[in-house]
Amino acid sequence: MAYYTGTSNDMTAVRQALIDACVLEGWTWNGTTDVLSKGSIHVRLASAAGYLRLYGRTSATTGEMPVPHQMGPFTGRSADPLPVMTWPVTYRIFVFAEEVYCVIQYSVDVFQWCAFGKSSVSGLPGTGTWVAATAAGIHAGYNNGMTMSTSYGTSNSLSVCPAPFWATSQSGDYESCVHSDLDGQGWWASTAANGGPVGVQAITDLIKLLPNSWNSEAVLLPIRAFKVRPSNKISLTVDLQYARFTRIDNYAPGEVISIGANRWMVLPFYRKNSAVRDGGQAHSGTFGWAIRYEGP
Repeated sequence: MAYYTGTSNDMTAVRQALIDACVLEGWTWNGTTDVLSKGSIHVRLASAAGYLRLYGRTSATTGEMPVPHQMGPFTGRSADPLPVMTWPVTYRIFVFAEEVYCVIQYSVDVFQWCAFGKSSVSGLPGTGTWVAATAAGIHAGYNNGMTMSTSYGTSNSLSVCPAPFWATSQSGDYESCVHSDLDGQGWWASTAANGGPVGVQAITDLIKLLPNSWNSEAVLLPIRAFKVRPSNKISLTVDLQYARFTRIDNYAPGEVISIGANRWMVLPFYRKNSAVRDGGQAHSGTFGWAIRYEGP
């Protein structure tokens, strides 16, 4: 497990820093196909028009997921524009045996991220590869900006739900993709016949209780993905090992906290706003996450 940080002057440099960190930790990079591989995990990293786009694959050359996930220069509606991406950015890269997280920070307090790995859930018929990032699909402008709450999140061509496996409504895009291949559906997160994904609904009541009233701290909650299946059933497809949901009301972005023998870096999903805790058009309120920190 390793932690890397530095600055980059464009998204191509961010991509290269991510590649270099993964290669140092045992991943294989194919510069011809732009694919990072480790075991059964294969992710194509495409740099285009200032965006870093991630496409999971079922092999080094085939089985690419239908919709990429990306971070880059997004815009919102004129009344609530998303912050302009400025350079250089500070990057933080967390590399674990089968999970990778890359977070960039710019314009003082704005964050974006991308992540990928292999599900630790046993028994999946697919590869278990999962891919997520700040936004889904190939879009630049999101007229509805950020859309997330304690019980809801939307990921489509009009709005961004900037948290992994949080969205409960998806249209045309897929907030976070997992190759579970349950019901023979490959990368699909859900189906129209069975409604939208479970998303944050699995932990809504817990998210609402944070931070606790006893000592104002916020516990770390598991980040999990579920697949909606026929007959109103759901199946667990992902249970992240090195990242957790939390509320960051009383934490500064980038703060490192200790819980037992482990240290965690606390970060907002997009932009912290303590005055509007449950998110808004151009910020993510106090919704955030903690990533296992193995730095100095």
